[in-house]
Amino acid sequence: MDIVLAVLERGDIAYEIEFERTSEPPFELRVPSHIGGAAVVDVFDLVDASEWPVLLRYAFSECVPAVMGSPDDLNAEDLGGVDL
Repeated sequence: MDIVLAVLERGDIAYEIEFERTSEPPFELRVPSHIGGAAVVDVFDLVDASEWPVLLRYAFSECVPAVMGSPDDLNAEDLGGVDL
């Protein structure tokens, strides 16, 4: 399994996350908000992929409400065969 390091920047704060490499770099990452808690997610837009597939840089875009039960947040296999 190949791992990609992503640097997420929000103002003066930056932190790193690792995720499994995909065929293309994600243009957007959504992560639980460290400010708004479970009710919102922070959206980060890709700003630099020049070091792909080793390192990606993302900048904060917006905070959006978390939608509980959306296909993005749930693994359909864990829902007992429910089609989403």
